[in-house]
Amino acid sequence: MHNFDYVILGGGLGGISAAACLTKQGYRVAVLEKHYLPGGCCHTFDYGDYSFCANVHYISQCAPSQTIGQFLNYIQRHVPFNSLDPDCIDRIITPEVDFQIPLGWENLRSRLLSTFPDETTAINGYCDTIAQIHQEMRSLGGEIRWYNQNWSDWLKLPKYFHLFRKRNWTLQDLYDHVGLSPKLQAVLGGQSGDYALPPHEIALLIHTSLVWDYSEGAYYPQYHFKQFVDSITDAITQGGGVIKYSTPVQHIEVNQKQVQWVTAGGETYQASKGYISDLDPKLTVELIHDTTALSLRERQRLTNYEYSTSAFNIYLGLDSRFQPENYRIGNWNIWYYPTGDLNREYQRQFQGDLSQPWIFLSCPTMKSRDNAGIAPPGHHILEIATVCPYEPFKHLQDTNHQGYKAKKREVYQQIMTSVRDLIPDVDQYARMKVSGTPTTSEFYLGQPQGNIYGAKLVPEQVGLNRLGYITELPNLFLVGATAGYPSVPGVIGNGMDVVELITGQGVRGEVPALFSAKISNIQHSWE
Repeated sequence: MHNFDYVILGGGLGGISAAACLTKQGYRVAVLEKHYLPGGCCHTFDYGDYSFCANVHYISQCAPSQTIGQFLNYIQRHVPFNSLDPDCIDRIITPEVDFQIPLGWENLRSRLLSTFPDETTAINGYCDTIAQIHQEMRSLGGEIRWYNQNWSDWLKLPKYFHLFRKRNWTLQDLYDHVGLSPKLQAVLGGQSGDYALPPHEIALLIHTSLVWDYSEGAYYPQYHFKQFVDSITDAITQGGGVIKYSTPVQHIEVNQKQVQWVTAGGETYQASKGYISDLDPKLTVELIHDTTALSLRERQRLTNYEYSTSAFNIYLGLDSRFQPENYRIGNWNIWYYPTGDLNREYQRQFQGDLSQPWIFLSCPTMKSRDNAGIAPPGHHILEIATVCPYEPFKHLQDTNHQGYKAKKREVYQQIMTSVRDLIPDVDQYARMKVSGTPTTSEFYLGQPQGNIYGAKLVPEQVGLNRLGYITELPNLFLVGATAGYPSVPGVIGNGMDVVELITGQGVRGEVPALFSAKISNIQHSWE
């Protein structure tokens, strides 16, 4: 049996960020990861002469006072970031509009007003509402910790009038309320792939957080995401922690309402202080094979949620003849919506119709000039993604391997049709073509149904309704995207929150006295 202070189940960003913080505090930590690479959705894989980040293309919250900046400062690691083009972090293309989203909320407002002067009232209504909700979310976050609630926290909500009134709104509700035209709705929902839901489903609170965060800063690691993830894992191993790769968790032993040990890769690991699961909560529950170990109420709470959608990813290595600037591809992202009706495009794709798919397109070799190891000199890589259903791929993979491969080729060509709308001669430059289906993500990343962002980000599954980090087993905590929030700063923030929760030591800053008392009560219940 291997003994540690803390055992982390899963080496995604949530797990390794928690492990790095615990290691910094002097605890001996083990991370158990089923993949041969760390970082979850942020891991980098090699294919021929090219390297690709699996699912992450740009991030927010990298300033010193923000989540990623605070985290790297705490674990004493330096990772340089490049800013995306301040005049265009995201380029939104529809049949009617080719619009560049700049940094700065008021810069965006000004550009919208100058581009769409006939919609002044609606634009100001949208921008003012987003700003008001964001301010109230930030103020409320200073009063309560959503993941460690008191009943009295609910009494604080009414004074945050805009936030309380709109807590169950979707983005479409806001569009309709202020009277935006369909053309402008497509522009303002253009970054929708960052949460993989159309306007009529996405929680307004999530949309607000995302667009505001990116208005404050949009970044890409100077040495790509591999160096970012490696910096975190180095902090763990150089601090005495252990990361076990190709070591899937197979069983969680629970007795007397506490986790006693876990089995992974055929060996047993025991934690004297606690276990932190970066696995999907439903998977975590499945690994507790004793069905009486959790109460029925807790079992339902940890499993009664709907997953976010799945995605199809394409990775291209392009030779030196490809000049991105000739296609208006630069240090920004491209969101292309062939019809401009986001609600309809999402619905069609959720139902399996990818005959005219929307796409996200990123050129990481334009986001950093330090491309050693990513591509041969002068070459470029493109990373392309869109949403698609999981079930057709899963059924074919289980029943008809040749049919699965044919379906994969079919969807690849359908997505490439949209790519060719932007880069007509892209196939002439392609030297490497790799694609990943929802079942690819499920296999390598442990994401059930190939989900992109954990629990679906609809109004009933966000805010104070989010799952949280605490379970009824006092030495088992959750840290992944479904427990807290997705995105790189989201899951790293989850890891920081969990460490503050279980150790009482501030990671972001000083832990409030009342919060420390709650932590002490949790610890004393199982130490």
